[in-house]
Amino acid sequence: MAYLSNDKINKLCMSGIYKCDPMLEKLPSYMRDNPYWCHNWTFRVAEDNGDYYMWDTYWGNNFCILLTDDNFEKFEFLFDSNEVEFYRGSHWDEYPDNQKWRVRLDSGGNTNPKLLIKHGAKPVKERVVKRLLEEIKSLENQVEDKKRSLTLVNNDKVDLRYV
Repeated sequence: MAYLSNDKINKLCMSGIYKCDPMLEKLPSYMRDNPYWCHNWTFRVAEDNGDYYMWDTYWGNNFCILLTDDNFEKFEFLFDSNEVEFYRGSHWDEYPDNQKWRVRLDSGGNTNPKLLIKHGAKPVKERVVKRLLEEIKSLENQVEDKKRSLTLVNNDKVDLRYV
């Protein structure tokens, strides 16, 4: 018996990552007060004998939800995992919002979400310029502080142990 109609099946991205709000009814009662304990609520699609499931990105088939026409809309498509890469840089905020994702995947997802960007994503020029201007201003302030310190040293107005 198929639980998911063909029009919904055709909308699935089999290499996609999906998320949903916690479905408390799917959890044991002792976990319902803390639904993110050992659960990220991010999923991959899996098919088994014509039925489609959302497999938890950490637990896999040990925590899966049968997809039906009734619950299909509860799962939000995030991205196709074939179109993204892990981000390891230091200026995450400079990338376009629609080309980056902070996603809870696998163990530790709630405390250490993964950063992903679309293949070929480039930082937004205006954001890079803003950061560089802020860095320049910070360096200018540091130079001014050093100049003040030098003046104090030259005028014997400071304890040299603290300069």
